[in-house]
Amino acid sequence: MSKLPSLQNVLNAIQKTVFRFPLETITTILGTIFAIVLNELEYNNPNKHFYEKALMSSSLCLVLFLSISLFFISSNKKKILRFTTSLILGLLVVAFISGFRERISDVEFQQFFVLNIALHLLVSFAAFLPKKYNQEEFWEFNKQLFIRILTSGLYSIVLYCGLALAILAVEKLFNFEFYNNIYLYIFFSITGIFNTIFFLNGVPEINNDEIPLQLNYPKGLKNFTQYVLLPLISLYLVILICYEAKILVTLSLPIGWVSYLVLAFAITGILSFLLVHPIANENGNLWMRTFNRWFYYLLIPLLGLLFWAILYRINLYGFTHERYYVLLLSIWLAVVVGYFLIQKHPKIKFIPISMCLAGLFSIVGPQSANSVSKYSQLSRFENYMQKTDGTKLTFEEEQELSSIVDFLERNYGFEVLLPYAHKKLDALYKQDKDPGSGEIMKSLGFEYRSEYDRKEDLNDSFNYYFYENNDDAVENIHGYDFTFTLSKNNAFECNNCIDINNVSYSIQSKEKDYGQDLQINQEIIPLKINDFVNATSSFKNDYSNSTKKIEQKIDNSKYTILLTYINANGKIKNKKKILENYQIKVMVGIKK
Repeated sequence: MSKLPSLQNVLNAIQKTVFRFPLETITTILGTIFAIVLNELEYNNPNKHFYEKALMSSSLCLVLFLSISLFFISSNKKKILRFTTSLILGLLVVAFISGFRERISDVEFQQFFVLNIALHLLVSFAAFLPKKYNQEEFWEFNKQLFIRILTSGLYSIVLYCGLALAILAVEKLFNFEFYNNIYLYIFFSITGIFNTIFFLNGVPEINNDEIPLQLNYPKGLKNFTQYVLLPLISLYLVILICYEAKILVTLSLPIGWVSYLVLAFAITGILSFLLVHPIANENGNLWMRTFNRWFYYLLIPLLGLLFWAILYRINLYGFTHERYYVLLLSIWLAVVVGYFLIQKHPKIKFIPISMCLAGLFSIVGPQSANSVSKYSQLSRFENYMQKTDGTKLTFEEEQELSSIVDFLERNYGFEVLLPYAHKKLDALYKQDKDPGSGEIMKSLGFEYRSEYDRKEDLNDSFNYYFYENNDDAVENIHGYDFTFTLSKNNAFECNNCIDINNVSYSIQSKEKDYGQDLQINQEIIPLKINDFVNATSSFKNDYSNSTKKIEQKIDNSKYTILLTYINANGKIKNKKKILENYQIKVMVGIKK
């Protein structure tokens, strides 16, 4: 009869884990503290960005320290060398994350994500670098790591749910009020500390003669791979090969997202190849043996399709981070296919090692995704500036130039465009250090065209949205007494809503053919919104956020009214704009 583990056994297991992985334990505790502190800070707290970077650094250092520990434990070297190496490389990681902008950009999050993947891959093979490679040991080690990840996740979920329900029961039964964020902090503590220590406790020991790593292939994994995963991959393969045959017969170009389909198939197929590798050549596993023998040969025509699709798009639109990584994965996939076809006895550790190196290759330096994408799009922007000096662009060219400006402004800031714009943006830069893409295109002398714009819709619809970056600004409303917002198809009604100088004011709106009638107490003021929109050229087919404020002023004997258009859109028929929706800020001044 099995017994529940005693408290002493649990404490001994924790102590053993902490002594085996001390830096990892300290890092995960610090990361949990950073997450809790970060959650306590207000959105505009100046320390918020520091704790964000500290949390990111902790998550990376945790995986890095584990990789270094596995390497040095496997090589039986002194702990002082292991800890020194960990601290030096950890400081490099912290310095890398600290170099991110105050407000971390999408590109920097991408660098963090890729580095995280690379370091996780490093864990899979770090212990096997200093020792003689054994294929079965390598497979069993990573199988145990994977199972431990799943087990840790399951234990953490059950523990969190149990504690959360216990706290909820105390709250409801005893009317006891806990701290508002207690559920979130318990979640941070369990996923950060408990989950990590539980996982580290189950990391296999490489040099343990008492419990050697011996291949133990789970029957459930065999059934899942043989009867579920491999048939699905085979179906996927047939679809892609039929699509490739269609391209060759019709001489058509591959659609853009076929690259993602081929990569998804190839990476899933490689995962399946790794899953079945230990038993693929056993008797009775004909389906697995066939897959193992022919998989990489079948990837060759798909590699041709993959390179064709991505190189065609790079030739048309240049590099972006996404296209860079698709090309990099395509090259990595070609290297893996070549290696497994050429080598008589290929080592499966080549897959995580090569992918880890590819990820590290893409993060920093002139060959990185960031550098290549930046200079590719800057080169395209410069070419446009040179060839369009004094000439008009077509709709498609304006749309392409808009996407270039969007990409560069969003990822690298407005300043990066200035040296290539032949002083066309200098006046705008003096006026606004952070303008939108629409204002940049306007200063260049072109219309902004978003990716959603269609040439055939140019004369059929209009769209206006006012964007004003005035979060910290104080607006002067001198001359006006109250303000509210009007919308189309949504009547405004407010009875005795404001008292000014001992006079109570009721406000109502009623939709009319020309716009709306605004009734203030007994006074009715026509708001001829439709005529104003048709007479104002700034209302046009432009899906970018406009920084140009559109205002309409109306006077009568009792009131001065200022309408500021927040947004307006509709159709154009027979050159007349027909409003479908709008939102207007109304400011009312009472005449003395």
